[in-house]
Amino acid sequence: MYDVIIIGSGVMGLSVAKSLSESDLNIAVIDRDIPGMHASYKAGGMLGAQNEFTYDSTLFRLALRAQRLFEPLQAELKQQTGIDIEYQQSGLIKLAAAPEDNEQVLQQQSFLHRYHPAVRLLSEQELNDITHHTVTAPHLAAMHIPTDHQINANKYTKALLKSIIQNGVERYYQTEVTQVEAQDTGYQVHTDQHGVLTAKQVIVAGGAWSNELVNEPELDKAVTGVKGEVVLAEHKDLKLDTTIFMTNGCYIVPKTKHRFLIGATSYVNDYSVGVSSEGKDWLMSHTIKHIPDIAQSQILKTWSGIRPYTRNEQPIMDEIQPGLFVITGHYRNGILLSPLVGQLMSEWVLNHQRPEAFTDFQFKRGERHEMHN
Repeated sequence: MYDVIIIGSGVMGLSVAKSLSESDLNIAVIDRDIPGMHASYKAGGMLGAQNEFTYDSTLFRLALRAQRLFEPLQAELKQQTGIDIEYQQSGLIKLAAAPEDNEQVLQQQSFLHRYHPAVRLLSEQELNDITHHTVTAPHLAAMHIPTDHQINANKYTKALLKSIIQNGVERYYQTEVTQVEAQDTGYQVHTDQHGVLTAKQVIVAGGAWSNELVNEPELDKAVTGVKGEVVLAEHKDLKLDTTIFMTNGCYIVPKTKHRFLIGATSYVNDYSVGVSSEGKDWLMSHTIKHIPDIAQSQILKTWSGIRPYTRNEQPIMDEIQPGLFVITGHYRNGILLSPLVGQLMSEWVLNHQRPEAFTDFQFKRGERHEMHN
């Protein structure tokens, strides 16, 4: 019998496993490893602790705490695994996609400036200076968020996986969990490849599929998948080193080797795999409108992922039965929140006491607060 079984090996499941692996618990991680379904490996890697928020909330404060963990985490993972997660202090510019969105940017900047005075509105000349004259945005509001940095989400997920394996966590690959059943001494986890596994405690971190693994009607109604499509382009002469995030959800994230990650569409309750021509055209047209040089870039690849979405974009981090936990619904902030959620979930499992920071994220109260774009 395991002490803990974690279902799901995205950044949430892996971060919990990493934190728990520093204890003497016997831990296993199970994942079905279906290509195109993972969101973690496909994410833009933005650490948008401020970009995503328009008012104070528990989630906003968690995001700020989590953001500060990445610089030391990069060094830790590099030393342990040899993988560089490419933490870049690039900052972010929030840009109105159209004149009617200007007020949205102005109001958000007013809110964020109270918590971080360096968040400021940009004049057209300042926008040109920061972006090396690559962004065209006449009569559009823009604000600079200097501490919303980024990482390479693919390398981060791989580093977490390598870390837990080095720490002795057992990993079941290409294994579908069909049922989680309560027993007197814990839980039976039924799988299609390895029969029945048992554990004292189970953590379901299955992303958009988490609700399928537990028998809770309220949870089933609360969680759905949102498909996001992404384009990776290369342009060796484009001098853009700051992330651009538009109010319509389109973003461009400068990566290493002159590459630019362009995302992301949002299709609610769409679990299909692959990038549609309509989605690709939407991403490219909105990017070229404000960054014209992207039209001369080479498209290297496209991909999609399914992000877990909850009502009002309020994540669920809860113990729904004694010893059975669910963490899901982090939507566009899974990468950002993962190290802090991993630490707090580990403390919960070890101490058998809900962290105060998770009080607002009980699944039956998930509609009390809201996170905005």
